[in-house]
Amino acid sequence: MPESPTVHFHDLPIAIVENESIAVTGLRHHLEHLGCHIVWTARDDEEARQKAEGALPRIIFVDLKLQHNDDYQPGWQLINELRERGKGQPVAIIIFSSAPVVDEIVLEAVRLGCSYVVKQDLWEKEPEILTGALLAAQSGSVFLSREVTGVLEMVTMQARTADLLSPKELEVLALVADGLTNQDIANKQFLSIATIKTHVSRILAKLELDNRVQAAEWYRQHYG
Repeated sequence: MPESPTVHFHDLPIAIVENESIAVTGLRHHLEHLGCHIVWTARDDEEARQKAEGALPRIIFVDLKLQHNDDYQPGWQLINELRERGKGQPVAIIIFSSAPVVDEIVLEAVRLGCSYVVKQDLWEKEPEILTGALLAAQSGSVFLSREVTGVLEMVTMQARTADLLSPKELEVLALVADGLTNQDIANKQFLSIATIKTHVSRILAKLELDNRVQAAEWYRQHYG
């Protein structure tokens, strides 16, 4: 099969906010290979604010972890400020972050309409994801790396399950997944075995499963 033509982003202006020089170099290399023009780079939120006063490109890559700790607040604050500055000309934010992908960050990114590219995907697996992210930014849509999409689907499924199953049913399902029998669960929960059987039957019906083995596997896939 012939290779698909390479997309070229003719001098598309880009800014990068990233505190690791090696990450800046790698990202710049990939972007320039695609034809992008790097307007400026910044190592932290304060430098980004200063440079944004002089030029505010339409697309900005932001690493949320701008400090050497797990405080993501400076990154979120910067994103909100950059979006506020770009009201006349909407700014597309592409979060450029390291694994592991954290549930609450994914949800907040989606809520704010940010794309999300995982660094490891870019370096090791799929350099072409930048093309998808840039095309999405140009069209005003959102692009999520495969790992981010997986986390979002899992969080969404867990939320649906929490709505579908009662807290007690979810607790019983976890014990089923641990390999406990109905009698074991009854002893552990200080309930009658008849009550546990009822819980298990309702769980299977709600999840549209046939047996305990399937229920255990379903739990491990979504909560393991």
